[in-house]
Amino acid sequence: MEEWSVHQFQQGAIAASAPCVDDLVRYARLLKNNGLPVIFSLGHLCKITRSNYKFLHNIVNRKVDSQNYRLFPIKKRSGGIRHIHAVAGKLYKVHDYINNDILQSCSPHPSSYAFHRSGGIFKCAKQHCESRWIFQFDLKDFFYSISEAMVFTALKNLGYKKLLAFELARICTTRHLPANKIRYTARFSKSLPSYYNNKPYRETYHHGVLPQGAPSSPMLSNLVALRLDETLSAYADENGLTYTRYADDITLSTLALPSKVSVGGIKRAVIKIIRRAGFIENPKKIRVAGPGSRKTVLGLLVDQSSPRISRHTYKRIDRLLYSISQYKLAGVAEHDGFDSSFGLYNHLHGLINYVKDVDYSRWEEFSKQFQPIKEQFESEFDVSNTAQFMLSST
Repeated sequence: MEEWSVHQFQQGAIAASAPCVDDLVRYARLLKNNGLPVIFSLGHLCKITRSNYKFLHNIVNRKVDSQNYRLFPIKKRSGGIRHIHAVAGKLYKVHDYINNDILQSCSPHPSSYAFHRSGGIFKCAKQHCESRWIFQFDLKDFFYSISEAMVFTALKNLGYKKLLAFELARICTTRHLPANKIRYTARFSKSLPSYYNNKPYRETYHHGVLPQGAPSSPMLSNLVALRLDETLSAYADENGLTYTRYADDITLSTLALPSKVSVGGIKRAVIKIIRRAGFIENPKKIRVAGPGSRKTVLGLLVDQSSPRISRHTYKRIDRLLYSISQYKLAGVAEHDGFDSSFGLYNHLHGLINYVKDVDYSRWEEFSKQFQPIKEQFESEFDVSNTAQFMLSST
């Protein structure tokens, strides 16, 4: 974070006869009191991050987009494909600054367990151990559902000036999506006129959305989802339920169903809250587990006092580690139906990280076996700007 004195700024502004010095000092003090870096403008951000002004201005103006991201398909642990955005070097350092200096100073809702140091899969799943009823919901295309306007509001609420919040939101979002997801950039077009509000940038008729894989996206998603967390947490408290969210996975649990509320009533209420917060539920992933049924949260068994990893997960990691040691990443990727070695690497890396919170000794064992694979991967790919591997594990 750039260190400087409000008093030095004040003296310099007065010497220059700046008419708005009091407003700027109040603005700076508000940010510093909130533990946030003071940024006055896009030009000031360029100075802090040592970035080229024209480069960032063009990004904000949506003149360059696809050049700044590479898309990689990977297999999800639960099945299916998702795409990871690898951010190009010049833009990556700005994302990295925003994440480390701005977003890591922000606290997510207590019921949100993803993407921050005090969270984790194990802690999240533990909240639901030995419950008799579990309700699970999935937010469809979670990152793509978060538009630049939603990011703008979150950054403005932190205390940043409207124009700067707009510029930061543009920097942190993209319209470069997989072909089957392009519809998300048009989803918010009706809100564009009020959102632009005479800003000194050209209007575009499609919003950017959060790129999954950018350093700033995880914590931005938590900030945007704060209203969702607050509303669902309040609903849970009113009905004697326990609520958690891990990225796009929502779970509510209880020992006994609340009186006068049916299973269907809980499902309808949660879906209504999800939609009002601007997200979309995935109807294929709504699950209810009642007494006597097998109960898992985030892939962990929660039928005992502490979460456990299933034997199936251990066996899958063992098989992949052995297969790659024998046939290399490319051979196993082709055999197992991965689109690329990159996708297989991310998938296995995510599975191994998944074990860390729950079974540290097995994680150490897996990590030692994984090290030669990591070295092989890094010799074949430029991975300097693809640090958000944790996103592939959810």
